[in-house]
Amino acid sequence: MRLDNFDLRLLRIFMVIVESGGFSAAQAKLGMSQSAISCKMNDLETRLGMRLCQRGRSGFKLTAEGAQVYDETLRLLNQLGQYENKLGQIREQIFGHVRIGVVDTIVMNPACRLPASLREFSRKYPEVSVTLDVMESNEIEVLLLQGKLSIGLCSSDHEMPGLAYTHLFSERQRLYAAASHPVFQLAPPASRKKDLLPFAIAGRGKTGVTPLDEVDGFSMRAASAHMEGTAMLLLTGELIGYLPEHYAAHWVHSGELRCLNLSELDYFPAFNLTLPRYGHASQATQCMVEALMLNYPQASCMVAREQWPKTVDSSMLSG
Repeated sequence: MRLDNFDLRLLRIFMVIVESGGFSAAQAKLGMSQSAISCKMNDLETRLGMRLCQRGRSGFKLTAEGAQVYDETLRLLNQLGQYENKLGQIREQIFGHVRIGVVDTIVMNPACRLPASLREFSRKYPEVSVTLDVMESNEIEVLLLQGKLSIGLCSSDHEMPGLAYTHLFSERQRLYAAASHPVFQLAPPASRKKDLLPFAIAGRGKTGVTPLDEVDGFSMRAASAHMEGTAMLLLTGELIGYLPEHYAAHWVHSGELRCLNLSELDYFPAFNLTLPRYGHASQATQCMVEALMLNYPQASCMVAREQWPKTVDSSMLSG
């Protein structure tokens, strides 16, 4: 079979479907209706002469052939990225694609300079396309290790040995509850950790993340790894939980949420530029890292290109 541009577009659609976990989840990323995605998949299966996935009421699942096609397509797209790099070197112009994973709500943090970096990067390298996905920190780390993301901007509980972390900024997370929550009716007001034991907590879905934990006897009646999910849980008026101070400000100003103001229970997660230690780094990825570091001069010396081999091998990064 001879591949053409149409086939490559279909294969890229197939990759997004697989990595999203199905047709419905891929709709927003592709900007296509579910019926249009289904038609594209039918076209690809016809072109390849094989069934790639099962879809229907039982859910989405790759066939054995589909899993092999996914693996081969991943190799092909990585090779195309390397080819684009070589063409860019010949023409002295940067081509390619950068895939960035970030956690939710950090755009509201004044210390987050990613929008400015993206603006400067897009002006300097107009031939490079960028995909920006919002996801959990753990998912970002896994996809970096798998070579499916180029760059991560996340907060990690435990650093993975296959990744390199460079601290960029931190944020303050504090305890909040709805203004109607009974914790604010305590007399005297809650002033110690143990004063909060009678109240249910909105957790993060795993232990050891925040200063209030099930191991300390707190009841975790609900959980969300996302700040938006946590905000929804707190707005029910039933739970106490952590939110970034900058993110909670809107509801505090409107009177819907109140801060418990227990500064000893505040915590300060660090946000890191996260990169794979091994693989092949595209020129586009290297340039995106450099654009980001221009806005973090205190960290730039740690990931300057000539110093990458000390933390990240620039000839072996996955990009």
